[in-house]
Amino acid sequence: MPEVVAKMSDDFSLQLVQAFPLRRISTAAGHSQAKAVYLRLSDDKLDRGGRAYLDVMADLIADYERRSGDANELGTVTAAELVRHRLEQRGMSVSALARAAGMSQSNLSEMLNGTRQWSKSAIRSLSIYLGIRADRFLA
Repeated sequence: MPEVVAKMSDDFSLQLVQAFPLRRISTAAGHSQAKAVYLRLSDDKLDRGGRAYLDVMADLIADYERRSGDANELGTVTAAELVRHRLEQRGMSVSALARAAGMSQSNLSEMLNGTRQWSKSAIRSLSIYLGIRADRFLA
């Protein structure tokens, strides 16, 4: 049993939970701290457990914002804005992202400009490559 505990302590998602436990946010200070952790981690290449942690954290942040009447920042940001933000953070062009995600630059540009719907394959590729939850493209 001690070996299992030792292996678990090396797991990044467990470290996340220990550093910032996932629980209902009840104060403005907790909300600010959760958003700061979310934004810092959203730039990282996370494993499946880390991505699941961020998904739950986003839900907790949104829940607090609904209950407190705060503007839901995550809800007002479009998928296109989120993709552009991730591109800017990475110093990447739309063309480079299209190549990396395996799609044409013109199709990606049209999706970003709102003249074309997000395709299922684009959602899948961008979700994985940029670490954006797939449901963000469906809003």
